[in-house]
Amino acid sequence: MNTVDIIFCSLPPSEIEMPYGAPAILKGVVKAEGYTAKTKDFAMSLFNLCNKDPDLFNTVQGYFLTSKNSLGKKEQIILDKFYNNVIQYFKNNPSRYIGISVFSMLTHKSTFEIISRIKKENLPVQIVIGGRGAKTSPYSAIAEILNLKSIEKIQYFGEVLKNRGLINHLVIGDGEDAILDVLKNNKTKEIYSADTFEYPTPDYEDYDLHSYLWKNDTISFPITGSRGCVRRCDFCDIEYHFGKYKYRKGKDIANEMLKINKKYGFNKFNFTDSLVNGGLKPLEEFCEIIADHNKKNSDNKITWSGQYVCRESKFMPERLYKLMAESGVEGLVIGAESGSDHVLEHMVKKTSNTALLEELEMFRKYGITSELLMFTGHWAEEEEHFIEHCQMLYKMLPFVRSGTISMVSLGILAQIGDGTPSMKEVHEGKIIRSDFDKEYIWLAKYNPKNTFKERVRRRILISKLCRFLEYPMDREMIFLSEISTLVEQNYEKINEFYRTKLSEL
Repeated sequence: MNTVDIIFCSLPPSEIEMPYGAPAILKGVVKAEGYTAKTKDFAMSLFNLCNKDPDLFNTVQGYFLTSKNSLGKKEQIILDKFYNNVIQYFKNNPSRYIGISVFSMLTHKSTFEIISRIKKENLPVQIVIGGRGAKTSPYSAIAEILNLKSIEKIQYFGEVLKNRGLINHLVIGDGEDAILDVLKNNKTKEIYSADTFEYPTPDYEDYDLHSYLWKNDTISFPITGSRGCVRRCDFCDIEYHFGKYKYRKGKDIANEMLKINKKYGFNKFNFTDSLVNGGLKPLEEFCEIIADHNKKNSDNKITWSGQYVCRESKFMPERLYKLMAESGVEGLVIGAESGSDHVLEHMVKKTSNTALLEELEMFRKYGITSELLMFTGHWAEEEEHFIEHCQMLYKMLPFVRSGTISMVSLGILAQIGDGTPSMKEVHEGKIIRSDFDKEYIWLAKYNPKNTFKERVRRRILISKLCRFLEYPMDREMIFLSEISTLVEQNYEKINEFYRTKLSEL
């Protein structure tokens, strides 16, 4: 068996509705430099073991989201076979390095358990991990299993694994440069960050692309046009993970789409960017090329979706809406967050609800659909602002009825994450976070009525209002279930936290 330089893999849990792009991107990068590589989506491997039954698949994936194992006999057999198959794959496909893409904190448990099995088998390979999840605190599902020491509780997941000798290399930042440093020099520096980023066309040759068609006859190909964000919202950790905003040229993005369309036959794309309209010039350049393609290829039109930041009308020329529509845009995801301008101001959103309504009117005019992301309970939200949030839902109803708003996602609850600008208030003592759940259980001293109990009440009310108004809601039962689980697992601790902290004010 020939030994390749590196295997790039992604792990469950995953929604597997489209290929995960990072391994394909990195394979394209190293191949262009003369190295050999393979890619493997182990989440899809698990899905196949579940006979492509989404309910069974999600039940098994639930194992990765908790420190406890509540799987039944059937699910446990599948999980055991999955882990055995992972190790057998690495034995059958020898490599100098294994590169694991830790997409988010939700993959911490699977990452740890697969690495532990690689170590137990004494496979002659070096392990590299990277991705956004490598730079977050250990997820609750793995923190208990790891039995973290005091110092490890303030380290991020990748640091813990490296300091324990479980991995050889930790990549923080832009992986395209980092992985070449590993292959060439067998080392990495602390952080990788480039002002711009360009890379060869992603290589999807190892992907069984038709496996992703289990839901319908089309899949979305991931494509990356930018990293970072032009905004600095106080609840968001994008800057922490990606640094300064940088973007590709519009023509390069368009050409990558067209190459993938020609090579693999798929014509639907989803931007992995935090926002597709961070730079209006590259957006317009990209749209012009794809719009021209669509006009000339009526039987093979490109469509695309992505996250989108709401701008005031004076910054967004109307011609761009028309051009986006002609280029096949559909389902733009907008972080509307709150219906209260007071809360938006404190979030540092740099927009307003008037701007959102004007934006939606342009979307309606040019047939562009959108999904809105919202959440309740921000640390600046008081009862009057919550009422404004509810009133905004009434104002947006015409856009729901027209189909311009195709979906709203109400999220879980306002959370304070590591690496977000809101941590400044934590360090200043204005916001107190609990020890047992730092993200969701907190108290803002300047808004003490906004307790966890109050936030849950508002979240339930907003859910009922959306159902009454017949809003289409995304994953609503999953969100409510997660809130319920959070309460059930920490009921006594939550009550004690607020009893103690409120008495100290």
